[in-house]
Formats: sequence, structure tokens, C-alpha cells
Amino acid sequence: MNTLLGNRSFNSAFKSFVRTRKLACKISKLGAGRMSEEDRVFWASVLFTRMCVIALSLERLNTHNIPEKFIPDNWDYASTFSLTRNLMECFHTLFYLCFDDISDEERSMRKQVFNLHDIFSREDMFSFIGQDSSNNFEVKQEMIEQIRNKLTMNSHFQSFPENLKKECLKGKKALLLSREQIEEKSGRDKQLFKFLYKWFSSNTHTYPLGFYRMIDFDRGIGVKTEVEELYAASAIDVAENYLVAAIQRMFEIYSDIPDKLSPQELQLVGCTAKK
Repeated sequence: MNTLLGNRSFNSAFKSFVRTRKLACKISKLGAGRMSEEDRVFWASVLFTRMCVIALSLERLNTHNIPEKFIPDNWDYASTFSLTRNLMECFHTLFYLCFDDISDEERSMRKQVFNLHDIFSREDMFSFIGQDSSNNFEVKQEMIEQIRNKLTMNSHFQSFPENLKKECLKGKKALLLSREQIEEKSGRDKQLFKFLYKWFSSNTHTYPLGFYRMIDFDRGIGVKTEVEELYAASAIDVAENYLVAAIQRMFEIYSDIPDKLSPQELQLVGCTAKK
């Protein structure tokens, strides 16, 4: 992404994104089905696959606009924004669980906090339709206690303030870092992220910022306009940027994969072949 909103045409941004998406899917397949004692390797494979799926959805959403012989019957930058935000969030979880340079003790603690959040989130969701998230209440309670015991014995967890410990043990917390903190730890621009996340969110949800000026700025009405192209190209640029960052980090998880790629493929993500 060369400027705040990118300076490439829609066609150029889209074609570049497709090349990177294809490479990401290739890497995902090359890393699939491997056995590892490292929990982070398994979750890296799962979350990177999820990023690839989101990227493919982004591509298909915008494919009907390329090439020019097809009539662009439904330009929808807002949906492109939504998928791009999903991809950004997936990168955050991938970095948080798998790429962050932390001790095994802290990584294990983060995963157990996730486990509790999963159980209680499911319970809360199913409560709205009068159902329990588990068919066996005793098994579920035993699982909760096991996770809580692991957490309370974790040296990193023990250093937390009491109020944070309580939130975690009740399944109220998922990420223990803010998205801005994850951006910084991954070497990205926190302020730019805050702008982009707010921008994409305002169109994911139907807030005034997303629809008040639809007519004035000729966007969001399903037809090809200059603003519609600019917004779609900008979101695709951002999505590719995060996809490239994830690919580079996956080379740390699967160190043999770069040797299986061509120099041209490595160049796509700013890497060079080993001598």
C-alpha cells in the first residue's frame, strides 16, 4: 500500500492481489497435513487457511469486474471492506497465537484463555434459543475446571492483576493484547491501522459514516464509479499487505517451503531464494 488509500488502479490492485492469493493458497497446501508437537504449528495452519479462504472470497466478490468485457453489474465496496477487516482480524489472531516471540509458558496461557472464551461464548450464544452448548453438563464443567487449573498454575498468568485474572477465568477475555498492540508487535503502523479499522468498520456496520454521503460521493449504489473503484482498490491493497505479512511469517513456521517456490514467487512477497 503505497499511500493512505493506495495509488494503483483497481485493475492493477486486483491482479496483484490475485497473484498473492494464489501463492498463499499454494503455501497453505504445502504445509497441510503435517504432524507437529508444537501447538502453534497446528493453529498457524488453521488460521492461515482461514486467511486464504477470506482472500478467495474477496477475489470472487470482485472478479466480475475483471476483465473489462464483463459488465460490472454489482460493485460493492462495503462488502469488500467487511472481508478485508475479517482478514486483518484473522492476521491478528494468527500473530497472537503463533508468530509472536514469546515463551512457551505465555503461549500456552494465551491458548487456555482462548479455550475458556470459546466455551462461555458458545454457552451465551445458545442461551438465546434456550439450549445448552453441551449435551453433557458434567463433562463441560470438568473441562472448565481443568482449563482454570492450568491457568492458575501458569507462572505468566499468576503475574496478572486480580481483576484481569477474574475476567479470564470467567471467559470474558479472548485477546490479552489490543489490536493496536498486536499491530505494533508485528512491526506495523498503529495509527494507520486505527484509521483503516475505523473506516472499514463504519461500512461493515450501517453507521452514518458509511451511508450518509452515498449519493454525494457516488458510492455504494452498485454501479462502477471513480470513488467505488478507489475504495475497492484501497481495501484490496490493504488485504494483500496483510496476506504478504502472513506469508512471510509462515516461512518461519515451515522453513522448507521457500525452497519449493520459484524466485518469482518469493519476489512477490519480498523474499529471495536461498543460495
